[in-house]
Amino acid sequence: MGGLRRNLLWGVSLMALMIASGPALAQKKGGDAILGVTSPPPLTDAQASTAEASRNISMHWIETLYARDQKANPIPELATGVDISADGLTYVFTLRQGVKFHNGQEMTSKDVKASLERYQKVGGAALTLSAVKAIEATDKYKVTLRLSAVNPSLLAILSAPGAPIAIYPESEGDKERGRVNHIGTGPYKFTEYKPDSHVKLTRFDEYSQNANYQKRDGFGGKKTGYFDTITVRFIPEGGARAAALEAGEIHVIDNLPPPAAKRLKGNPNIRIYEAKPWNLNLIVFNVGDGPTTNQKLRQAILYALDMEEILAIASDGLYEVNHAWQYAGTLHHAGDVGKEHYNVKDVARAKRLLQESGYKGEEIAFLTDSTIKGHNDTAVVATEHLRKNLGLNIKLNVVDWPTAFNLRRQPKGWHMWTVGFGVEPYEGPVNVIGLTTKQNDGKGAQWLSDPVLEAADKLFNNSLKLEDQKKAVSDWQRRMYEWVPVINTGVIGRYQATVAKVEGYEPNRIPRMWDLWFK
Repeated sequence: MGGLRRNLLWGVSLMALMIASGPALAQKKGGDAILGVTSPPPLTDAQASTAEASRNISMHWIETLYARDQKANPIPELATGVDISADGLTYVFTLRQGVKFHNGQEMTSKDVKASLERYQKVGGAALTLSAVKAIEATDKYKVTLRLSAVNPSLLAILSAPGAPIAIYPESEGDKERGRVNHIGTGPYKFTEYKPDSHVKLTRFDEYSQNANYQKRDGFGGKKTGYFDTITVRFIPEGGARAAALEAGEIHVIDNLPPPAAKRLKGNPNIRIYEAKPWNLNLIVFNVGDGPTTNQKLRQAILYALDMEEILAIASDGLYEVNHAWQYAGTLHHAGDVGKEHYNVKDVARAKRLLQESGYKGEEIAFLTDSTIKGHNDTAVVATEHLRKNLGLNIKLNVVDWPTAFNLRRQPKGWHMWTVGFGVEPYEGPVNVIGLTTKQNDGKGAQWLSDPVLEAADKLFNNSLKLEDQKKAVSDWQRRMYEWVPVINTGVIGRYQATVAKVEGYEPNRIPRMWDLWFK
């Protein structure tokens, strides 16, 4: 009788909960939400593309073993957790049970194994899994990864959204790059693609919410799809995107031009959001060729620059004067290390360093591009500072973005180069430290390695202890302000926006269309 009473009470409680929450949930559901983005995806194979335009779409229909929380730290998503061996060479992931793919099939360890093995062949960041020598489906809901060397960034790699390690059905494991069927586990299904127009996503009503969380958290947590469909429209011109938002033709915009954001801030029908930090605004030196091989010259340039003026113009006003190489709130943020060398605007000290460098007016080739406004603005303003304050003989070389990117990969012919560093610090130190130690056959983007930076890289990549990793990042950041192979001018943000009837929106690196609804 007692058991019957408990069951009866449970049934009454469940009915009350359904009465209380069912209509509210039903009221939230419905509609076609239109997201305006800058360009179509070059690939719709989530694993294979590193493009922002691809992940803006793919993160809605795919999921990963681990995801990033709101502060960009790894959290379990399709996995419930991981057991790591004492030597750091074996990772055993336990999978959530009952997770369904869009074809109705339940996800098991065989799907995860096939997906990871495919990523090692065609993934946009396949090299990040190079230490994984074996992947085993050790149980229906357990996957074991065996490593050839310690890799403390493995969870960060598995959760990185830049080129996501998406989990597909086992049947997709042998598909060539770009040939995959669009079958994931996300809250929305990929249902239509018209390259000159849009992508259509449809709510997956059998979506398996992660019951280990109470609500969404970054790209993980408990996700709820409210919109019936999401239409992702490609609108390259910023003014056209702003006009479409103002007219109500689109509901969410992931990149609103700053002038439009300023104009629309007083509009009661529009909500403006600051996505900040969005990227680090960098000036990269070639320390292996020409005048910029001289450390004191690079230091003189650092002390002569007004970072706030550079950022204000490069960002059209949405920026943060900040010296850090890791975003605040992330596990490896190094605090005030190096801050005493940042944005000091000490022209007298800069001139002394210039004199000590022995600089004799040699030409400094400053490479930038006309494609990305912030890059060009940074180069122009920095050049003005350096000509005025130090009398440097700088020649600006303005080309398109692909040309600039390829030219800076050459060991000669350039001395300074502007670039934005956005998803890299978001994804963690491994890519940031890699800027100076991992590229161009180990010579870094600057074509010359530094033993202190190399030692920091080695410490970071060979210890599972968080205190060692934090020390490595602090050592690396300190050395960056001493050796100056790259100048981090600070943080640039991005404006995002919605029409007023969209509820639940929060800015992030990728516009998340789950847990949003029309009021």
